[in-house]
Amino acid sequence: AELDASEPVQAAEVQESAFGLAAFDYDPVQGLLLLGSTDFSWTSRVDTKITNIKMPWEKSAPNLPSSQMSMWHQSPAELKFEMSCLSRYTASIACVLMASCRDKAMALCGLSDGTIGYFPLKAEKHMGGAQATVLPLVRHNAAVVALALDETEQWLFSASADKAIVVFDLKRQMIQCEVQAPAAPTQMFHCQEQRRLFMALKTGTVVVWDTSVLPMQKVATVPDGMAPSTNPITAIDYDPLTGTLFTASKDGVLLWTVKTSEVGGWGRKLGQISEMSTAPTAIAWAPSSREVIAGFAHGAVVVFDLDTGEPSYSLQAHTDGVTALRWLDAPRRLLTASKDKTLKIWDFPSLERAPLEGSSWSSPQDSAAGTGYGYASQSASYTGGSLGGDLGFGRASATPAVSRSNGGGFSYNSSNPLDRNAGAGQSGLSAGYGSSNTGLFRDAGYTSGSTGPVQPTSAPRGIATQEGEPAPLRTTAVRGAQPPAAKKPSAALQGDDSDDDLAGWDK
Repeated sequence: AELDASEPVQAAEVQESAFGLAAFDYDPVQGLLLLGSTDFSWTSRVDTKITNIKMPWEKSAPNLPSSQMSMWHQSPAELKFEMSCLSRYTASIACVLMASCRDKAMALCGLSDGTIGYFPLKAEKHMGGAQATVLPLVRHNAAVVALALDETEQWLFSASADKAIVVFDLKRQMIQCEVQAPAAPTQMFHCQEQRRLFMALKTGTVVVWDTSVLPMQKVATVPDGMAPSTNPITAIDYDPLTGTLFTASKDGVLLWTVKTSEVGGWGRKLGQISEMSTAPTAIAWAPSSREVIAGFAHGAVVVFDLDTGEPSYSLQAHTDGVTALRWLDAPRRLLTASKDKTLKIWDFPSLERAPLEGSSWSSPQDSAAGTGYGYASQSASYTGGSLGGDLGFGRASATPAVSRSNGGGFSYNSSNPLDRNAGAGQSGLSAGYGSSNTGLFRDAGYTSGSTGPVQPTSAPRGIATQEGEPAPLRTTAVRGAQPPAAKKPSAALQGDDSDDDLAGWDK
């Protein structure tokens, strides 16, 4: 059968022989792929621990591994990988990170015994548990659940289930400081441009830390001024250009606008993609096509249209749970890791580009009929020197703006991700995965193995605004039935007066 050019195509696959993949890190410039795999079967882990018990007649304990960290090098000519280094550990791996520091580049992994394993990136090809080492001085009282890196200062942030966050200087090999989180963390994301560390907690909140000073200071909590959800946050992503934070939990995928300064900050809810029977295990933000990509425990990967909050495409990527996602926006490439011991690389269809001739422009209604998502054909020009609209409240900001015009003849600038026309300098964005529906979701948990685009509804795709404040996303169940009517904006958004009491945060 011929491949459909309008659908994602699997470009490569990396097979891990021993354990399921828990996390990965990828450097496309150097062609390095770091895999962290662990034994997800609790019966197998218990059996390994019993076997590793040293008997009186044994000279040493067997030390059978329950996880391993491996480095793979990409071929310069094609998308193929070859393993170069491997280290095995008796403790489980929860996260991995490549620290490409100026003086000492290394591969790192967070272990369940509270230590951080590592090996140099430029080490000679080797395999072996005997050569597995851990960072000196860094030892938590509980499992290490997340790692992040400040590339400028070469600081390593390690978060543990005991609520401790340790800042370790990789250059000087010393601990800089240690702070306590309000609750046990689940995920971390460090924004190098803003020097902010976003830490997701089991309490359903996100704490924002200022990493430009030591000891690092807590500057904001998301959400602020409202009761947080009791569901733990399972995945996060952040767009530094617009200051938008994406969080995933049993409540669905939530969007927040985050503003911080040296003395404080706040986070406001922008929208929500809800009514999911299971929480996403990983999420990724695709700014060029304005889509949120989510992975689930049943191996499915679902693409959500940000304009409607509805699923636009489903992909049964793996046979077991998806543990990590990585989106590369320039080549429109998605990396997915799973408990089924595989990492897969998917090439997504390129964005269609509208001709520049005025005679070829069509109305939004005509253009919607010719694309898989029903997007209106538009033209865009990047105006890096102009002032774009503020993410949350429509004020001028110093972020680059995108000037667009539609079939009606008007144009406007925006850097709001909830605005359909807030692109990243793309021309005529129209990302379609085919116009025919080859399979709808059968339940809200995405357990179905069918794949294909989801037909767009006939509802308007624009998001109403009031006094510069974006209204929440329309939420809908991802079942085959017709979606419910759009929800009205909340009273908090309708009566928002934050332009007065929060003036100056974007300066």
